[in-house]
Amino acid sequence: MIERLRRSAAHVFVDDIESPQLSDDDLHHLLRVLRIRESDEVSVSDGRGSWRMASIAKDGDVQTTSEVERQPEPAWRVGVAFVPIKGEKPELVAQKLTEVGVDDIVIVASSQRQVVRWEEGRRDRNMERLAKVVREASMQCRRTWLPSLQVVDDVSGMAQAGAAVAEPNGDNLVATDRFVLVGPEGGFTNEELVVFERRVSLGDFVLRAETAAIVAGVKLTDLRGRSS
Repeated sequence: MIERLRRSAAHVFVDDIESPQLSDDDLHHLLRVLRIRESDEVSVSDGRGSWRMASIAKDGDVQTTSEVERQPEPAWRVGVAFVPIKGEKPELVAQKLTEVGVDDIVIVASSQRQVVRWEEGRRDRNMERLAKVVREASMQCRRTWLPSLQVVDDVSGMAQAGAAVAEPNGDNLVATDRFVLVGPEGGFTNEELVVFERRVSLGDFVLRAETAAIVAGVKLTDLRGRSS
């Protein structure tokens, strides 16, 4: 963790790191909710690895106080895909995957045993909500690389992308595993599983779908950290 980022009073994303300007929502959050003062040092990032320190005036003007620095990309990208689950659990999963350092978050819109269905009309709204959660979580944990967030239609797309599927009695995760797919509450059918070349275990017990997705993210980022 970069110490100066950790100690910043707040962290926020901007479109242009050379001439940073805050959106109205971010400005309101910093000045009205967090009550950031002009004397506080905040960090700003473009979400693509570049960041710098700044101060925020009462009128919202951003005054940069350091040169632009760049945090290298991770040694390799890791990702977790999961099927929509009940209530606000997708938001929880997206938030925690962001916090532990996952780079790619994928929602698999359709599987045979899923309980929650994202109809076409709801999909865009749900993804917009998750994108907001991911951005806010990235600000909270001081990420300089924003995770990617996307939706695919079904599990076959993940198999084609080379993802391993989480299944009891699967193999242990290893550093060469870069993407894990977690199933719905009822698990995947044999028809869905047969297209995957690799099955991996996330532990000795049956996990809730949201727990499994978070555990997959923790294991993948931990393996990367110990191998790089």
